[in-house]
Amino acid sequence: MATTYSTNARLQKPATSDRNWDVAINANTDAIDGLTAVGGLAVTTTESPSATLQVGVSPGNYVKSDGTLASYPGVPAFVVPASSTVYLWLTDAGVLTSGLSFPASAHLRLAHVVVGPTSVLQVVDERVQCSVAGTGLGFVLKAGDTISGPLTVATPGSGTPLVVADSVNRLIGFFGASPASQAPVLAPLSIPSGVASDALADVGSSFSQAVLNNNFASLATKVDAMIAALKRHGLMGS
Repeated sequence: MATTYSTNARLQKPATSDRNWDVAINANTDAIDGLTAVGGLAVTTTESPSATLQVGVSPGNYVKSDGTLASYPGVPAFVVPASSTVYLWLTDAGVLTSGLSFPASAHLRLAHVVVGPTSVLQVVDERVQCSVAGTGLGFVLKAGDTISGPLTVATPGSGTPLVVADSVNRLIGFFGASPASQAPVLAPLSIPSGVASDALADVGSSFSQAVLNNNFASLATKVDAMIAALKRHGLMGS
């Protein structure tokens, strides 16, 4: 029995004079196979050596594009086409999918498989174990991150843009409108007299000066309120 172990994974290290090395070797094999970085979501042939047009995928966890954790249960047998090179991946929803190449849409790469007429010839691991971290990633990962390029917020399903922002040129558009620059500042309207209200009155045939002043005061109040709202939301300079 080994009494010395590796530093990180605590794998057994038999001494030269130890007997039954197979015990330590088999235990180490099982331990390595159980490591997520090695065995999780691994694609293998269903037989050794392969005798069918099938591969299996082991269970494992992954992080979806929205940042949530997902678990894939694995599949014991997945049929691949004969005489081809096929790529295997999980969709963002966790559906095992194959094709002639990896898609441009959100996916988790697993492997590509070289297939002969009656059996699998080679499985090439395509899992990505490491990713870049830190600022300037081009997407929002956590609080405090910024986006340095264009951003589109779209309606799920239809893809209709709700907000389009161009941070480089300082442009923004809402509800499908093309991004535009911030509106220039406007000074509030002023009127020397008149009483504002929520309704405009008929000035009558005599063209009452008081009614006219009140109407203009009402319009000025509404325009000033719109200007204030645009400034408050940053859509107009202040």
